[in-house]
Amino acid sequence: MTRVEDMPRGHAVRPLVAAVLAALVAGCTTNVVTGKSQLAPLMSTSDEAAAGASAHPKIVATYGGVYDDPAVGAYVANVTRRITRVTQQPDQPYRVTVLNSDIVNAFALPGGYVYVTRGLLSLVDDEAELAGVLGHEIGHVIARHGAQRQTAALGASVIGAVLGAVVGNSAVNQAVGLGSQGLIASYSRDQEYESDTLGVRYLAAAGYDPYAQGDFLAAMDVNARAEAIIAGKSDEARADWLSSHPATPERVAAARREALASGVARGAGERNRTALFKAIDGMIYGSAPEQGLIRGQSFIHPVGHFRFDAPSGYRITNGTDAVLVQGANKAIAKFDTGKKAANLAIDQYLAQVWAANVRLSPVATFSVNGLNAARATTRIGNYEAMLVAIEAPQGKVYRFLVGVPQGAPARVGTELYSIAQSFRLISAAEAAAVKPLRLRIVTVKPGDTMGSLAARMPFADYKLERFRALNGLTPDATVQAGERVKIVTP
Repeated sequence: MTRVEDMPRGHAVRPLVAAVLAALVAGCTTNVVTGKSQLAPLMSTSDEAAAGASAHPKIVATYGGVYDDPAVGAYVANVTRRITRVTQQPDQPYRVTVLNSDIVNAFALPGGYVYVTRGLLSLVDDEAELAGVLGHEIGHVIARHGAQRQTAALGASVIGAVLGAVVGNSAVNQAVGLGSQGLIASYSRDQEYESDTLGVRYLAAAGYDPYAQGDFLAAMDVNARAEAIIAGKSDEARADWLSSHPATPERVAAARREALASGVARGAGERNRTALFKAIDGMIYGSAPEQGLIRGQSFIHPVGHFRFDAPSGYRITNGTDAVLVQGANKAIAKFDTGKKAANLAIDQYLAQVWAANVRLSPVATFSVNGLNAARATTRIGNYEAMLVAIEAPQGKVYRFLVGVPQGAPARVGTELYSIAQSFRLISAAEAAAVKPLRLRIVTVKPGDTMGSLAARMPFADYKLERFRALNGLTPDATVQAGERVKIVTP
């Protein structure tokens, strides 16, 4: 019997790759959405449903839990039902969850799981835009895009493994790697356009204005620009709808072409702005109390009963698992929490648990507003880092990791350390006095401008940019007396 290693390598590659390709092509199926032939997804629909069910509790936990407002949840569920009735799978039941997060996101999972965050609800301008988002995400599920991506990735990796094993050439491996990445990236772009098309078609079939899809994509571009200005950089890394669904001009134009092709004139379909505004009026905006609230230069946690302050010029960002405080020169502080055993001193916790196996300076103990604390320094890349652990009742530990960039002015280290030194517990009365921000719908009065309306919002900076983003308004837009707009109030 002739072994593979005894054959000329050029001859060995062809039959093996051909066999792999034949196996993949043999598993072709017809896409229920497009009617086109494609590789059959390697995951069955039951496997996909099981994956969706398994992911559900993790998603809810990651996004801050369920937003506790039955009226908002019922409203989103009703819009979802209206869209699903006109899809290729009208009998598929869906479980709709409004997530208690200010991150702008919406997605659907196999098995009938649909998610929308508070952050996205605050940015849609009418019911038709919300319906378009839901249609887009449900379209991903019906077209089985998730399973297709796994199949494409696996097919590319199998071919790459065969080539690498037989040819043994690192250049070939690199080429295959690049090729598989290109295939997956291209496939993903195609999927996004396909789901945009489905969203537009579902809107038209459900009686909505199909132009709402392109309008929402354009509004997301306005919001992305505002976020970039507020963040002081061109791209902010957040796991949100804007990063996974970039609102490119090409996508906006394509969605509007599809709307034109639907034969429904702009404005002929329903937009239902009144219904959406009624549902979201009074909704929490930004972080919820149980997640901690940013007020000016302070981070206050009314449920955890603590607070700390950042120096002027530093920006506080509240994340899912940590709070970041960022300053100039890439100075940064990260705050999170931990737990320690009752018999373990705070300095032992820092050295043996939190920073185990890290080369530290001698650990020093001190006091922070009546609480035992420990600190030590180390070097992390180009940063001089300080670790501060603060002991609280019931085994809680509050932790600050601050990083001073190499070459930064001496005052930067002092400023970052002051954040940890400002930490203190707050009383029940102080906690009760801290309320979340709310989204409010107001009517524009004669003489009102975007500037005057923005001035009513309780932000320290970029009020006009925030108002425009909230309402999807470009810099050259105006507001008219009698129309209703969204603002944020204490």
